Amino acid sequence: MKKLFLLSVTAVVLTITIGSFIANANAEESNFRVTNYLTKLEYIPVADVDKHVVGTYERRGLAIFENGEVAAYQTIGTYDFVDYNGPFHGYSTMTYKDGSTTVAKYDATMTQESGKMPTFMGKGEYLKGTDKYEGIKGTISFTGEYIAHSAPKMKVF
Repeated sequence: MKKLFLLSVTAVVLTITIGSFIANANAEESNFRVTNYLTKLEYIPVADVDKHVVGTYERRGLAIFENGEVAAYQTIGTYDFVDYNGPFHGYSTMTYKDGSTTVAKYDATMTQESGKMPTFMGKGEYLKGTDKYEGIKGTISFTGEYIAHSAPKMKVF
């Protein structure tokens, strides 16, 4: 019997993401670092191979730009992992101190080698901006690594 698990994880477990975006509006590149933690996680075991799960997540944290600007960061998405390896897709929103926002869509892949923490890399594009980011266009690329597992080991029954 398949079971649906809902985990609300509030422990401060972080990932570090290094990202950059190129905004066509000003044709400039901007680099930033995201530190975030898992706030919601749901998954369902898939009965095809051992440790296969599909699910959804939400993460929150901070984006810190090279120029010192800071934005609140939220990302939501879906994943399809076999033993913490596989694709994930989602949307991220950054909210800046002045209330401006950016929304981006991304596709990424997570990889975990035996005995090591997961790493990930991905690409995406900006979908929308408000206020000073109104009309933003551009691409995003990012890489990152976990410094601790963001959720208890998934148990598939």
